[in-house]
Amino acid sequence: MGTQGAFKNDLIGMEFDPLEPGDPKLKGEFILKTMLGIHIDNSKWWDIAAIMILLISLRVLFFFILKFKERAAPFLYSIYARQTLERIKKRPSFRKVPSFASKRHQSLHPLSPPEDLNSLIH
Repeated sequence: MGTQGAFKNDLIGMEFDPLEPGDPKLKGEFILKTMLGIHIDNSKWWDIAAIMILLISLRVLFFFILKFKERAAPFLYSIYARQTLERIKKRPSFRKVPSFASKRHQSLHPLSPPEDLNSLIH
């Protein structure tokens, strides 16, 4: 609709040279009807009104999308945070129990009991 209005605005009232010399000049209305298939019966103002309706409806649609995003964002962020925490817990570097023995993680019960202090004095 919008491009049709632009074509009507540009071509109505214009004349073009014919394809073959000696033929009559081509009028803009003829080009619109036959070559482009545009009906010139309705006014170009209807085309402009259609463009304005599309622009306004798109703005209203995007407004509602932004409002929905504002309300849904905390819920979506909480889902993302839960999934991230689950992924972190599965990593070996974040496990509570070490996956291998190291000098940093000494066991609480040594293999041999400590010697009595009295035995060192004797």
